[in-house]
Parts: sequence; C-alpha cells; structure tokens
Amino acid sequence: MKNENYDSKVCKKVIGFDPIKCECKTITMCNLQSGGKTLLNLQRLMDGVSYDLINLKLQQLEEIGLIYRRVTYTYPAEVKYFLTVKGWECVRSLRGYVDVDSIAV
Repeated sequence: MKNENYDSKVCKKVIGFDPIKCECKTITMCNLQSGGKTLLNLQRLMDGVSYDLINLKLQQLEEIGLIYRRVTYTYPAEVKYFLTVKGWECVRSLRGYVDVDSIAV
C-alpha cells in the first residue's frame, strides 16, 4: 500500500504541483475544463478568492505549461485562459486526489 507522501511526490512530478497544498491551482484547473474563462469569470466561480491570487496562480500555471492565454484584440481586449494538452492530462490525473467534477462549475 502506497503512503500519501509518496503519492504527493509522484503527483507533483507528473503535473507540476501538489494538488493538496495548491488548492487554488487545482480549483482553477477544474474550472477551466468546461472551456475558456476570463480572470473575472474565474473570480466569480471561486467566490472569496482575491483577483490578485487568481492572477498569480494563472501565471504560475502558464509558466509550467498547463494553461495558455488567448488575447482577442477587440475593444476592450479580452483575455481568456484555456487548458493545454498537458493541462487536460493533469485534470485527468487529479481525479485520483479530488472529485474534479464537483469542483468545476
């Protein structure tokens, strides 16, 4: 039987972060599985989480290649975030740690 510490290390290596310690990243990833969202949409879905914290977590997720940002140059410009292929694999692997479908809105 594997211990929880081992599982956490494996998950961190596979997806780039520990889903238990990085709850905000996990929730963000789960909310992006239903399609592209703006930062304001994510803030509304994650009631109580600050705009700055969500923005920081989006930047971190983008740096490790789990999400990408698409800018539509209209007036006003619209920035939406989407899961990458690696991000979709990450959400699939998160299912072993959290109930992904109940988190996502």
